[in-house]
Amino acid sequence: MAHLLDPTAHADDWLVALAVLLGAVVVGAVLPLVPTGAAVSAMAALAHHRSWLSTGEVVLVGAAAAYAGDLLLYALLLRGAHTRAGRALHRRAGDSAHLEQLARRLARHDVGTLTTSRLLPGARVPVMAAAATTDYPLPRFAVANAVPVTCWALAYGALGLAGRSLSDRPWAGVAAAVALGVAASALVSLVQRRRERR
Repeated sequence: MAHLLDPTAHADDWLVALAVLLGAVVVGAVLPLVPTGAAVSAMAALAHHRSWLSTGEVVLVGAAAAYAGDLLLYALLLRGAHTRAGRALHRRAGDSAHLEQLARRLARHDVGTLTTSRLLPGARVPVMAAAATTDYPLPRFAVANAVPVTCWALAYGALGLAGRSLSDRPWAGVAAAVALGVAASALVSLVQRRRERR
């Protein structure tokens, strides 16, 4: 893996690494069990050892993959919103009152609501489920979701650079980037839970 860090050698290997990142983020967007933010942070930390251009490529690939995965998931949610399996997924996303509240927020401030849901752990799928149950149009979602995925990729890219700045050794930087991502998610979740209790 060390050869990925050389900006002049093994361009094909770097392209393969970017393709793996693309696939991981698309899959993680559809099946929210894959830690996509950690993948972008880790790759950004590695990419910075190559060049700033490589770091930009990681952010672009991460944003494009998140966008494609979100579109795919939303299309599936829209299609399944009126089926038994779709209704079960929607029930898992939250109770009907909560989904209605999310749908109202989405109707008023779609870009802001989608951006917040992209950045808060566990909020993206409920917002998308609420949108699907109210038949929020897929073309409108496609336009509105460009800003959220870009913000998300930039945020995790920045965490990767922060991790990289903590160590000159590539793998220590990757570990620090992943740890920062996990810590940031945990902190946001803690703040969310405290606000909900109030």
